[in-house]
Amino acid sequence: MTASPSNRRPEPSRSEDPPAPGGRPSGRWAWPRLPGTLRAAAAWWGVLAAALLVFALAAFANHRLLAGEADRSALVILGIFLCGLAAVIGWGTVLLLRGRLSGRAQLTTFGLIAGLPLLFRGPRLMIPAVGLLIGVLLLWLPPSLRYFKAQAKAARAARRREKDRLKGR
Repeated sequence: MTASPSNRRPEPSRSEDPPAPGGRPSGRWAWPRLPGTLRAAAAWWGVLAAALLVFALAAFANHRLLAGEADRSALVILGIFLCGLAAVIGWGTVLLLRGRLSGRAQLTTFGLIAGLPLLFRGPRLMIPAVGLLIGVLLLWLPPSLRYFKAQAKAARAARRREKDRLKGR
């Protein structure tokens, strides 16, 4: 049996299609066309997530080299912690690549909460802090702001409607 046109799945949008208002892709599988700063930010955060995974793998691999049981378990816990951080950054990067405002919010929050304290903890931790803060800066450059402007405006309006709805009770 051949599928009739009425029950056929729609063709997924091509990545060349312009994104719908608010930066969201128009089709189910479409990826939005991002400005260069957001593509650079996504690549930057992706590299940071990959670096965290490399450090986690190193912690898992080196736990066998230590003699003390407490030291061994500390490296395993460190590896698990680094994998969790890599997962948070990786998920934020995927959301950012999909053009979601929540990805920018997640990565900005993580970058500021982790980056600012590390900046003042000494010269050794200054390098990862600068890396996180560069990622945050890329998310807030003017082309990125223009891209997310419609989504931010819609989110603000939705919060205002919710607040008015709760106030009316």
